[in-house]
Amino acid sequence: MKNYIPLLIVIFLANVSCSQNTYTGTIDNWENKQAEILLPTSDPIIVGKVSEKGHVQIELKDEIADAIEASLQKENERSNINIISTTVAKSFYCDPEFVEVKNGDINIQKLTGGSTFYAGDLEAQELYGQFRIASSMAFSDSYFSLGKKDFVKGYYVNFFYVEEDASVNGTCKSESYTMDMKTIVELIVDYNINLKKGWNLVKIEVAETYVDGEKIRPLKTVMSTIEAIPQDAKFILFEQ
Repeated sequence: MKNYIPLLIVIFLANVSCSQNTYTGTIDNWENKQAEILLPTSDPIIVGKVSEKGHVQIELKDEIADAIEASLQKENERSNINIISTTVAKSFYCDPEFVEVKNGDINIQKLTGGSTFYAGDLEAQELYGQFRIASSMAFSDSYFSLGKKDFVKGYYVNFFYVEEDASVNGTCKSESYTMDMKTIVELIVDYNINLKKGWNLVKIEVAETYVDGEKIRPLKTVMSTIEAIPQDAKFILFEQ
């Protein structure tokens, strides 16, 4: 019995470690066969799968970050554009007067651009669609329209990899004129970023908006590291 208890503890810790790198959900309107979840790098990287019923399973390992970095270097060799990894401080930027930053100069690797995953069959070179993890379709459409649509409140999530612990905490404030140049508004970004070595889940939320002429824009944005995908999050399928 004495040897059995430590064995149970080891098995439990191994399962906890594994579960921290596995993220699941369901695409409600999935009407395709089983698919792989792909990153559209120079050499596509498989990071999970979608079942025939739309059940999503994303598996993140350290090797994926290495593969993304290798892909960036390969792109640099192919083109004249030097694509480099960014740092924690640049990814969650603010004047140091307003926020406390630890290890801000270390590199950080974002899993997806625009929080977009691709679902398809790599061997058949067939794409079924793209999806994001966000609070709603309305938010996803507005936030990623590059200013073409009015912003609505909501959030999306993305994944970031660091090789050391790092953090950015505090409230970043900046002033901006409205479109008619008559009013100054205070734009706020709250940072609650506490990154642990390995893959981290980050929630980016538009918490408040304001009317600027004929547009609705973000007034307060909140960026936070979270332990799990929120229960009300949706895996939103779309095509572009």
